[in-house]
Amino acid sequence: MSEVDSSIQVELDSGKRVKVKSSHVLLRFDKPLPAELIAQGQALASEIDLDLAWEFASDAEFSFADLARDYFDKSAGPVQQAAALFRLFEAPHYFRRMAKGVFRKAPEETVKAALLGIERKRLQALQIQDWATELVAGQTPQPIRDQLFKILFRPDKNAAEYKAVVEASRRAQRSPLDLLKAAGAISSPYQFHWRRFLFEELTKGTGFPPLEAPAIKDDLPRADVAAFSIDDSQTTEIDDALSVRGFGTGTIVFGVHIAAPGLAILPDSPIDKVARDRLSTVYMPGWKITMLPDAIVEKYTLAEGRDCPALSLYVSFDEATLEIKGSETKLELVPIAANLRHDKLDAFVTEETLTGAPPTDYPFATELAFTFRLARHLKALREVARGKPENFNRPDYNFRLETAEGTSPTS
Repeated sequence: MSEVDSSIQVELDSGKRVKVKSSHVLLRFDKPLPAELIAQGQALASEIDLDLAWEFASDAEFSFADLARDYFDKSAGPVQQAAALFRLFEAPHYFRRMAKGVFRKAPEETVKAALLGIERKRLQALQIQDWATELVAGQTPQPIRDQLFKILFRPDKNAAEYKAVVEASRRAQRSPLDLLKAAGAISSPYQFHWRRFLFEELTKGTGFPPLEAPAIKDDLPRADVAAFSIDDSQTTEIDDALSVRGFGTGTIVFGVHIAAPGLAILPDSPIDKVARDRLSTVYMPGWKITMLPDAIVEKYTLAEGRDCPALSLYVSFDEATLEIKGSETKLELVPIAANLRHDKLDAFVTEETLTGAPPTDYPFATELAFTFRLARHLKALREVARGKPENFNRPDYNFRLETAEGTSPTS
């Protein structure tokens, strides 16, 4: 409308008048009307071949008007110049903006790399739509099946698999979990929870790297005991045992023996790192995931018939009153006489047989009877200290999935 010094007053399509700096004006024209210029320029911009425009463009910096004259003709008018400006802004992979209305063409290698990236995105978008269509139709593409738990619980929101599930959920108007279940990605609730547990807690898998169990080199004395352990039949990691001796002497020596693999496993050694990463064996009905490989466990477990390195606590009791007379600890080789399995003894070892006289003829009957007597005595002392009895009125039960014996939950 008017121009003074370094500013121009212009009227917008809405009728509003605004003042702008002359340096911000890129194109001056009398006709067509601004709205028509924009519409015609955008339509013409879509016809500009970017590869051809890039070839025509100067290697030096150039304005959009320069490109319009090179691409169309030397007398390129406002519509052609506007079209060139729109097209330049739409193609940053071909042309870099250097200043207001001034551009420079990108190096050839940059253009090629950008075009490859654009093509990859185009193909990925098509793949996402195809996968989404399969999911809505009740089928799970294998790439999505392979990434199932990552998609549900730790998604990479830029991944094509995740985007396909989101798109399919939008189309089907269902939650991702319901959608995937309907598409057959989840075979059963059991499998779902089992594999989710592995995904969240054992991200590196359940296997182990190659490990070698180092030998215990300490010269340990051999204990004069016949120790026994008490575990379930499925237990292979036997880490504690008991011993009882001194019957008829007036003093009973009760021994607690703890396996001592720490004599061989050094801090920050490969075995130590694996154990610290796992922290514990995972137990479940019919299966378990061990903290260490079986070969390592076998090396240090308190196995029947072996002299095993162990840390021993010996407590001496008066045989009649069970008064404690003294205690000591030792690092030694402990002879393991037997690995008792309580599930095989439950039918024979009862309160009646433990308190009866003489003891019945199951293994370590005398030792087990004394252990039971000592346990009841110590329980009574705890109740005096705490001022009230200990209640054991809740059922203590266990069960085993016999059909799953020796097979993993994924079998």
